[in-house]
Amino acid sequence: MNRLARYAMGSVNFEVTGGRGERFLNDCVNAGVPVEHIRPTQTGYLATVPLRDYKRMHKYARRNRCRLRVREKYGAYFALFTYRHRWGILAGLVLCVLLLCMCRNLIWNICFYNFTPEQEASARAQLFEKGIYEGAFQNNEKLVRAAGELFVGSEEYGWVALNFVQGRLVVEKTQREKVPEPIGTEVTNVVAKSDGIIRRLELVDGYPRVVPGQYVAQGQVLVSGMTLSQYERPLYSHAQAEVLAEVEKSYVYTQPLHVEPVLPQAVSKSYYKLYLPWGELSLYAQLDVPENASQRVLRRPAAPFGFHLPALVEETQVRQAAAVPFDLTPGLAEDIARSRILDAIRAEFGDYELLEETPSAEEADGAVTLTLRVRMLADIGKMVPYEWEAMEPDSTIGADS
Repeated sequence: MNRLARYAMGSVNFEVTGGRGERFLNDCVNAGVPVEHIRPTQTGYLATVPLRDYKRMHKYARRNRCRLRVREKYGAYFALFTYRHRWGILAGLVLCVLLLCMCRNLIWNICFYNFTPEQEASARAQLFEKGIYEGAFQNNEKLVRAAGELFVGSEEYGWVALNFVQGRLVVEKTQREKVPEPIGTEVTNVVAKSDGIIRRLELVDGYPRVVPGQYVAQGQVLVSGMTLSQYERPLYSHAQAEVLAEVEKSYVYTQPLHVEPVLPQAVSKSYYKLYLPWGELSLYAQLDVPENASQRVLRRPAAPFGFHLPALVEETQVRQAAAVPFDLTPGLAEDIARSRILDAIRAEFGDYELLEETPSAEEADGAVTLTLRVRMLADIGKMVPYEWEAMEPDSTIGADS
């Protein structure tokens, strides 16, 4: 702290030669001039005095016929005195202050609270489309409109607010509480998506037409949306149920042994663009995106060494892809075919439990054909609009497979 105060006040290191040097020193002390760091020399001595008291010593030097010679000047006054004729520096400082006063609506930084990384990336992209990013000028009307569009455009947000305070835009949100979906009011039936043996029936609403252990055919009504009361009047409901059944089906998939998948290459190129308050600045001559190349756009605030600037950096990553020929072994081709079949089963039935599988593979004409017979436990219920014809009893169904 003493060193900083000394630099702010300034000091002069001088040399005293000739005359009555000791009496000169006594006169300075008696006058209240703080002379410090006195060091003897062959012709006199060296000393240090504050800048404000240096001129007061000259009359005592003339009285004692001493000669004063400045050896070193130290302090902020002398550092600034060197630039006394360089008016451009002062003009630049004044201009910078004026620009900061004029740029009250300039966004320097955007902070997201209660956002996951995925939600932050999505919100930042939506704000960019509305012209809200680091380095852009904003107004309250634009921010209120953007907050409303963010809230309406997402089913996850319960509340969204954009607050602009001293160059920082704070984006806050709360998570929307999930409410149970209302029960449908339309009259529906639950029919079988596939043949199978009913193992468990979990009824939500409706009137069951089958029982566990019963064999059902594809399209058969499992849960009806209509029944007759004791007075022979129809009663309607929104049929809904989970019907777990044991299903046996066969699937066939053919996998060629020679494939040419399009794979991304290891080397990628990045193209940068700056969004500044006065416009865009491209750091590349032309964006080159070859055929079959993947393109990814990343946007982040310009913050060198953690200091945020009113600018946005847009990075476009271009990764070239090329077709790479491969010759699969029969075993690998069979594994790929099995994976494709299991994906098709999941797309048809959703979650399922595989009980038994019987594969049969044949290799011919440069391809492997896999026939997979599976026995599984899956939900075969499918909700369809109510049809009177589907309510007719079927006396032929009921035999076990």
